[in-house]
Amino acid sequence: MKVNTPLPPRQSQHSKSRPKSSSKPNPRARSKSTKKKMPTWLKAMLTGIILLVLTGIGIASYLVLYANNKLPTISTLEKGGVGNQVVVPTLAPQTEPFSFVLMGVDYREELPGMRTDVVMVGAMHPETKEAVLVSLPRDTYFSIPGYGPDKLNHFYPNFHSLHKKGKLDSPTPMEEMKVMLGKYMDLDIDHAMEINFQGFVQVVDALGGVSMNVDQDMCYRDRADGTNIKLKAGQQDLSGQEALDLVRYRKSNCSPRTPETTDEDRNVRQNAVLQELVGNMQSLGGFSKVTDIIDALADNFKIDMTSTQIRDSFTTYIDINRNNIHYVSVGGDWKSPYIYINEEKLALAKQLLKDVMDGKSITPEQAAGENVANSSESTPSSAPSR
Repeated sequence: MKVNTPLPPRQSQHSKSRPKSSSKPNPRARSKSTKKKMPTWLKAMLTGIILLVLTGIGIASYLVLYANNKLPTISTLEKGGVGNQVVVPTLAPQTEPFSFVLMGVDYREELPGMRTDVVMVGAMHPETKEAVLVSLPRDTYFSIPGYGPDKLNHFYPNFHSLHKKGKLDSPTPMEEMKVMLGKYMDLDIDHAMEINFQGFVQVVDALGGVSMNVDQDMCYRDRADGTNIKLKAGQQDLSGQEALDLVRYRKSNCSPRTPETTDEDRNVRQNAVLQELVGNMQSLGGFSKVTDIIDALADNFKIDMTSTQIRDSFTTYIDINRNNIHYVSVGGDWKSPYIYINEEKLALAKQLLKDVMDGKSITPEQAAGENVANSSESTPSSAPSR
């Protein structure tokens, strides 16, 4: 006899419950158990990077604020600056090329007068990131319509004297130098800059000195102004005062006497020192001393730019390749008391300035003027009639 065994009652799907113990893992639990922790060293590194970035932003903000407070003191265009020259600035240095004249002035309280020992004309282009700086000998025989004849370095102090008497055509001596040298170099000069010797010394010292190859022994003393040049030939680190001695040296009055040098030799040394200073400024160490450099310039430098133009010029050209800065020294023949400029070298300098302003690249061979005749082979065309 067949016995029917009743089936267990069917449970509804809703009444089913998951077994208490299941071999299937919990996905959420798995993700928690397999998640890797960030290594301690990586956390420390990222934290350090973040702190460095924040510190960098803080330093940059501080430097901008510091510069903004100082820049008006060197501008001749702004109220509270050194000149309060009334000129409406139109050039934007970050987008437009500009030309300039740079004068190094020996002006000290213990000595009367003003001596313009350095006269340079330059040009810079923001797109090509190229620049040319032309050094003119201080004793250049200078005679163009409306100016001269006289030594080149006599004009700037004379313009100051005329300005004090109210007899200068331009609003400032710096503006008159732009007009005069613009005519001489066949170039509309946009800006003028002046730095005194103390400012040069302080800038070099702010950058920790300058490494230079002194080309010869140099000895010269002048008790009247405290000059005491005493340099030995060879590669060495120079302080600001020693760097100034290097670029100023021309003759010797020491025993034993050291060889005399020419104005053109001085210009070559000036260019070499400037090139080294640019490299120092672009280095990490140079950036860390920006405030010291600003302080040095604030008391000893002036320029006919607004604070915005000065700041834009700095940020535009601070990373310029040193090989794209071309230093040109225009020499000539010495016939006491003047130097008569080599006309071919002067023509080369004019062309290089024009090329930079036009956005053209310059090769080292072009800047060196390899095809230009030596000064001794050139006959000066501007010699005075006697």
